[in-house]
Amino acid sequence: MRFVGLVFVILIIGFMIGFMVLNSQARVDLDIFGQKVTDMSLSVVCFYAFVAGMIFVLVFALADEIVLRSSLHRLRKENKNLRKELNALRNLPFEEQE
Repeated sequence: MRFVGLVFVILIIGFMIGFMVLNSQARVDLDIFGQKVTDMSLSVVCFYAFVAGMIFVLVFALADEIVLRSSLHRLRKENKNLRKELNALRNLPFEEQE
């Protein structure tokens, strides 16, 4: 599964580089949060958008990782307690009925 993800990422980066090379002469005007930026290369805009997307995904991936690790810790602790209880029940002496 990781191999497929790696191939996908390499393809996306390859397409982005190809797009940037093909449009290296294009110039655009931007309006970002009220700030006007004029005559900026489309390649630079694409690169910044790509980096911003990577940071955005990284933040959510880290949040998901933290949730998963805390859940794993809680489940391991619960599993440990259940194993202790099971071992205690296994070691109980048999009671004979008369």
